[in-house]
Amino acid sequence: MQIKRDWDIRFDIEEYLAQAGGNLPKLLARPDVRADWEAALADAHTLIRPAAIWDSFAIREFRHDRLVLANGVKIGGGPVTTVMAGARELIVGICTVGGQISDRLGELQENGQHLRAMFLDHLGSWAVDQVRQQLCHTIGVQAATRGGNSSPDGWRASASLSPGESEWTIGDQAVIFSLVDASPIGVTLTESLVMSPLKSLSLIVGIGPGPLGVEGASHCDFCTMRDRCTYHRPAT
Repeated sequence: MQIKRDWDIRFDIEEYLAQAGGNLPKLLARPDVRADWEAALADAHTLIRPAAIWDSFAIREFRHDRLVLANGVKIGGGPVTTVMAGARELIVGICTVGGQISDRLGELQENGQHLRAMFLDHLGSWAVDQVRQQLCHTIGVQAATRGGNSSPDGWRASASLSPGESEWTIGDQAVIFSLVDASPIGVTLTESLVMSPLKSLSLIVGIGPGPLGVEGASHCDFCTMRDRCTYHRPAT
């Protein structure tokens, strides 16, 4: 089990505008809107507590659309076996930016500061996705050190997947939390399979000597909302 808290979270307004698009650039030229944006940005910098926890599990076999781990746990559905094809181990991780943002969002909504709350909500989601991206990079770097003489160039990492973002159902959140105890970073799973704090996410990545089923793709490429999502980022 590994835990990391010192993630580099950055909010670049030009990148945010490029992602959001629409009329937002014009709106931010208005002093009242700009003030809400800057207040939300200050809140985000103050309240975010990024953290991730992850562990590795040997894969026993690929069975239809599921992976069977060495401990007997079955996980998968949707694109999981296609993306993880060739992997020998499955990395299961959970990321969060903490619960203080959610608390602040509630306060803002109660006070009628809906625009500021919207900006802060977007920033919280952006922050946890940055943790996801950096965790996936870390997994890839660690995989590259594996293999020894049998794989002199190291192992490789697949694209990441999260339950509920593709045709892999949200039901496997329970499986993920049975594999990884996220309480050390303050994340739990409710009976309705919602993570608490809300600005949290789970993911899996396959690693192995490669080539793997899908490498280098963004999780957005497997999302069922990718064709209508404002924040879709194609793989680079």
